[in-house]
Amino acid sequence: MPPMPDSMHTTARKIYEWYEAKKEDHREHLGASLIGHACDRYLWLTFRWAASPEFGGRLLRLFDTGKREEARIHEELRGIGVELHTEEDGSQITCRDDTGHFGGSIDGVGLGFPEAPKTWAVLEIKTCNASSFAKLKARGVEAEKPQHYAQMQTYMGLLKLERAMYIAVNKDTDDLHTEWVHFSKTTFRDLNDRAERTIKRTTPADRLSDDPAHWQCKMCDMYKLCHQGEQPERNCRTCCHATPAAAGKWNCELHGKGLTAAEQRVGCDGHLLIPALMPGAEPIDGGVNSITYRDTTTGNTFTDGPKLKVRRRTGITKKEAKMAEEFNAPFVDPFNDDIPF
Repeated sequence: MPPMPDSMHTTARKIYEWYEAKKEDHREHLGASLIGHACDRYLWLTFRWAASPEFGGRLLRLFDTGKREEARIHEELRGIGVELHTEEDGSQITCRDDTGHFGGSIDGVGLGFPEAPKTWAVLEIKTCNASSFAKLKARGVEAEKPQHYAQMQTYMGLLKLERAMYIAVNKDTDDLHTEWVHFSKTTFRDLNDRAERTIKRTTPADRLSDDPAHWQCKMCDMYKLCHQGEQPERNCRTCCHATPAAAGKWNCELHGKGLTAAEQRVGCDGHLLIPALMPGAEPIDGGVNSITYRDTTTGNTFTDGPKLKVRRRTGITKKEAKMAEEFNAPFVDPFNDDIPF
């Protein structure tokens, strides 16, 4: 039987496109759901909005399926007698550290769980496939899902609670895994210290691995940025002039003002890329609002600064000179015209 033409799948494609059109932008804070990630560099790049994850519509729909499962679990917990709080002033319950830059939104806080009926506990709900679910049941959340474990430890520490209820749903069979998790003061302190270092850093940490073939790197949202020389996004958080301030705010030292989230996403003509984010180049000189780089491959120089956003180099290559001679025409360097990156 011949394959169906693409026109037969238009509805599915349109649904995926709908998810892609409404996907969420950069998160304003460093999320508790990420703090257990294996790579310090990933945390910093994410906090600094260096690149956006590339999720297709099908995957975004899968994420939405996980969120929809939360309402079902909420109903089931109340059905067995748990006093459950999932909202505060009509929104999901949030918690932040003293800086306002680290924290997250919790799935709920409950009292009356059968494991300890008189103890308030953080609720965390996740979904996974059958293979992942089997490993989770065999090894437990701390060993098998360290990011989930770190997320709960963060919530418990910030909310000053001693317990958490972890519920994982097998998406293939609807089987449930529930696990009663105890607060670890040492773990929370380590995670909080890691978040503080990430927020205060002005340059990215080292890569988890310098090997582009490393399995964790290949699966990472920042792979193209770290290992393939992709240009970072240009917004306030990738600019030398922007710094985290108190209460989760950001300041611009160039303009001497605080920055709204909307302003951070747009940036301005005064954007000056953090030197460590400039791919394939090393800084050799700088002024008040410009940095001169040397291309590590060609040795040519170029400048980054306000309204420039172009690579300016000195000289031309032998190949370019030969072509100019062959066609009896002067060589025009495209990098010295006002062409954006």
